[in-house]
Amino acid sequence: MPINKTLILKKLDFLTSQISSIESMEFNQTEFIDDADIHDLVTFRLQQSVETVIDIASHIIAESDLPRKETAKDAILLIGQEGVIDKKLAQKLAAATDFRNRVVHGYNDFDYSLLFSDYKTNIDDLRDFANQILKFLEKKSLKTILKSD
Repeated sequence: MPINKTLILKKLDFLTSQISSIESMEFNQTEFIDDADIHDLVTFRLQQSVETVIDIASHIIAESDLPRKETAKDAILLIGQEGVIDKKLAQKLAAATDFRNRVVHGYNDFDYSLLFSDYKTNIDDLRDFANQILKFLEKKSLKTILKSD
């Protein structure tokens, strides 16, 4: 089954909008830790971003006839093993599913000072993911064109 490029591009657009929204916010570490509105908004946008990564990985797996995975973490690791994204990035993003699970299931034991120190790296990883998925889609399109010639 061919990859639904339009759907994945739409999800990548959402992902990059979440990244841009976080980056447009201005706060220092104290404000981030002490202001629930700030850390809740950043947490929510990061959670939405991880959900989008999971959705994209799941679509690629389903549309590439790869074996379905039981967990989001395994789905992300699989697209790393298959060369859709690099393995190191897949491992980082797979670990982000733990963060997502804590947010979604309401575990309120966040260390916001740790989240503050990590969120910029997380954003870089999300941006790297978007770029690698775009390259993957370009390769898929090129292969389709070459097959039809």
